[in-house]
Amino acid sequence: MFGKLKSFIYVIKANSAYQKSSAQEAINWLEKAYKTGSAKPSVVTTLGYLLLKEGHLDESLRIFKEQINSSSNIKDNDLYSLKSNYALALWKNGELDRAIAIYEDIFPKYKNTIIYGSLGYLYILKGDLEKALKFNQEAMEYNDTGTVILDNLGQTYYLMGEYEKAEEIFKKLMTLSPKFPEAYYDYALVLEKLGNKSGCIENLKNALNYKPNFLSGVTVEQIQDKLKQVETE
Repeated sequence: MFGKLKSFIYVIKANSAYQKSSAQEAINWLEKAYKTGSAKPSVVTTLGYLLLKEGHLDESLRIFKEQINSSSNIKDNDLYSLKSNYALALWKNGELDRAIAIYEDIFPKYKNTIIYGSLGYLYILKGDLEKALKFNQEAMEYNDTGTVILDNLGQTYYLMGEYEKAEEIFKKLMTLSPKFPEAYYDYALVLEKLGNKSGCIENLKNALNYKPNFLSGVTVEQIQDKLKQVETE
């Protein structure tokens, strides 16, 4: 009982720290909650996810594996959430096929906007664009205001050379004011192909307003290099 109380207090402090944009402090409090042995599965999954997002891949994998190995008492939705985050860690560990397999296993039982966004992006990385297109179109039918879903679909059209279709998707995405750099970077690539240099530059500059993390599909250096290239052409 005392362990549960301590865990609860640590989680409150972690939430407060995260709301103040102090990710490392949030991780520290969640680790304290985890070490009580009384933290809820959702709390442990959040710890693993934050560790991953901040680039602590090995620690994240360790947390997820420990949870999965002792998952007999975890409710289904908590287990699916755990596995979906574990899949992200596997992807960043260079195990794309394993990550996709986990998502495909849980997807029929755990459909939501986050899963659609994550699996849709992994299909793009796998390079099977026809499969990615079909899935990301389905994802948009599921949630046509999901910003990651729209970015995935726009990127898929771009990679298939369907630049006008991609532009249409990105225009819709921009009305939602996405808060991640890939949205603006990917849109910039589309505008570059369409000959809209000023629009391309504008979106590359917008992309620099959002800090990438370990899970981001683009780096600051990539954005800056592309911006220099376009500006000097």
